[in-house]
Amino acid sequence: MPHLQNTDGQGHLLVGEHLSPVSYHVSVTRSDEGYSVRVTTEAPRDWLIKQGFQGTATLVLSGGGRVQLSHDGPVDVGQSLTLLLEGDPLGFGDQRALAAHFPEVNIEQIEGTSDEDTRDHVTSNRVVDPQQLN
Repeated sequence: MPHLQNTDGQGHLLVGEHLSPVSYHVSVTRSDEGYSVRVTTEAPRDWLIKQGFQGTATLVLSGGGRVQLSHDGPVDVGQSLTLLLEGDPLGFGDQRALAAHFPEVNIEQIEGTSDEDTRDHVTSNRVVDPQQLN
């Protein structure tokens, strides 16, 4: 899957009934069905333990959407001070759906991104031969 864009957003991590502001990272790739998005964030280990973190948390995105994040295995004081939480890949069929869920993604930038291997361009979710654009 060709990588299209990395961007960051500001949201809140929800563990149980406790919210904490966090930065999160969004990575967008092209897939056969449209777009695939992976979301990650880092959270303080001690805060997670104090909140009773049991392996999953909810990230409340800047646009209001929610993404389930998880950490592999139990969290204990023997681990790094900051832990990586990752979401499963999310699929979006078109740019409009992607932008609605992740307003921090620059759709105009994605439209002009070329695939280094095939030199195809994505325009309105349609693959076009670059020679046809001239």
